[in-house]
Amino acid sequence: MADIFDERARIARELHDGIAQNLVAIGYALDAEIGRSDLTPAARQSLRSIREEITNVNSKVRSEIFNLRSHRDISPHEALLETLAATGIKFTLEGELPDSKSGLELYKVIQELVRNSLTHGAATNATISITPTTITCINNGNSLRGGESSGFGLQGVSERLQEIGWSVATGSTFEHIELVALK
Repeated sequence: MADIFDERARIARELHDGIAQNLVAIGYALDAEIGRSDLTPAARQSLRSIREEITNVNSKVRSEIFNLRSHRDISPHEALLETLAATGIKFTLEGELPDSKSGLELYKVIQELVRNSLTHGAATNATISITPTTITCINNGNSLRGGESSGFGLQGVSERLQEIGWSVATGSTFEHIELVALK
């Protein structure tokens, strides 16, 4: 068990000393540009939007660092409840994730799907139904990507599911995706 905690601490350090610090530096550079007197209002607004997104990404990275350093023994279902509550999305959750490696991977998949629905579809409500063999995720977002399924997030979702004997059964948009156990 100590090896797991050591590896989690190492990953947390790498994230903090690399990505998190780089995001802070980029944010400061943007702040300097935003403060220039020769910027047009439109350019200033555009830079502020980029700055806000960098701040959001940095918050997510820091949250992951905290999670990696946290030694709490939390079930995948409890982690899902915390994650959903932290997103600010209104949600209905039916069923429960298993307390197993599969449950942990399914939690990470649902987390990615919810983040996608917020980021790419501006969803405000989500319903997640969990049974031992299916998971249905529905939200009120408006995905602009339509049938595109080649994003890295969705690729990661498919890979995680494949590792535990699940797959995406339906869903060409972020608004409605059904996952099924292949066994």
